[in-house]
Amino acid sequence: MKECPRGHRILTHTERECSEDELGKQIEEMLEQVPPGQPCIVNLHCPPYASGLDDAPELDDTLKPVIRGGRPSIIPVGSHAVRDAIKRYQPVVGLHGHIHESRGAQKIGRTLCVNPGSDYSSGVLRGAVIDLAHDGSCLDFLLTTG
Repeated sequence: MKECPRGHRILTHTERECSEDELGKQIEEMLEQVPPGQPCIVNLHCPPYASGLDDAPELDDTLKPVIRGGRPSIIPVGSHAVRDAIKRYQPVVGLHGHIHESRGAQKIGRTLCVNPGSDYSSGVLRGAVIDLAHDGSCLDFLLTTG
C-alpha cells in the first residue's frame, strides 16, 4: 500500500502494475514521438487522477469497500502520471476506462477526457463516439449505450 496526497491508501500490488514514475516515463516516451503541433489521441486505460472519471469505492486491506456514515467511501483512484501527461502534452482526446462506475467526460486544459464506463453484469455495452474535424480538433462527443 501507498498513500495518495489526500492520505487515502492505494493498492500497489496488483498484477501488471507499475509505479507512477515508471508509467509517467512510458507515456512520455510515447508522446515525445508526436511532432510538435501534431494533434493526437491517447488511449490510456487508467483515467487521470481526480478527474471525476476515476471515482471508485475505497477498499481496505482485504479488498472490501470502506463504509463511512453507512455508505461506501468514494475516492479518486486514477493516475497522477496520466493527468500530468495530459496537462503537459494536451492531446485532443484522452480515451480511458478501468473505473467502470465513473462514466463521463471532463476537460483537462484543451483535452477532452472520456470514460464510457461499462456494465458487464447486465450485458450493457457502453461506448463513446468522438467527432473530430479535419484539422484533428474535437468537435463533439456522444456517450452511447446499447
